[in-house]
Amino acid sequence: MEQVKIGLMLPGATSFNDHNVNPTWKCHVKTHDSVVVAYVKKVTVQELYAECVCAVIGRSLGLSIPKPIIVKVTHTVFEEIPEGEYALAFGSEDAGYPSFRRYSKSEEALEKLKSYSRALDIGVFDEWIANWDRNVGNILYDGGDKFSFIDHENALDLSLDERDSAKDNQIIRVIYSLKSEFEKHKIIRDIDVGITRQYKDFPFSLISEKTYASSYLSQEQIIKVIEFLENRTEHIKILMNRRLGIQQQEMAL
Repeated sequence: MEQVKIGLMLPGATSFNDHNVNPTWKCHVKTHDSVVVAYVKKVTVQELYAECVCAVIGRSLGLSIPKPIIVKVTHTVFEEIPEGEYALAFGSEDAGYPSFRRYSKSEEALEKLKSYSRALDIGVFDEWIANWDRNVGNILYDGGDKFSFIDHENALDLSLDERDSAKDNQIIRVIYSLKSEFEKHKIIRDIDVGITRQYKDFPFSLISEKTYASSYLSQEQIIKVIEFLENRTEHIKILMNRRLGIQQQEMAL
């Protein structure tokens, strides 16, 4: 599992607008070993933790999510920050290609997404982390066969019970919800014997260390997020049955 990097936002940032909700900048960020181009956005500390947790876990599971960075923003960049102090923001290393929004009206691009080898993994991941906000703006697409997935600040909603579905799951709804009942049961079987086991075996005890969570969140908040994910692993099959709209959940294959 990777360690989240910590970096300093350098002067020269430019405002970035792709219908994003949070103020976002494209800039250079200096980490301990390099200077990288990143998209940096203003978030709450709870959203910062959600972004880091989801990126660290997703990347560890082999999902295409850009490297996360905890970015220090100082007075030299934004005058409203008092001299000698800094604010924390979330940085996502530049993946090098634009959002799917540019291709959203292309049937060919939509077919590429539907045939993407990790589409089901992303859909199940979103269900697990209770991410309802997988829209065309937070799927990056290179115009060929590569996708990357960003923006997880709305995930890990602790107001949900671990058995509750988030209000939407766009990947599952668009790609899988119209499949036949037999195909849906096969999907559940594939999830049960493959994807869910990865979640259950995940070393959750390392997440706080890998995200530097104790430096910006209380221990209670840190533990609640981990418990939410751990408990939710036990209900993935039920959550996905519900999401797919399966009628006969115990049908033998």
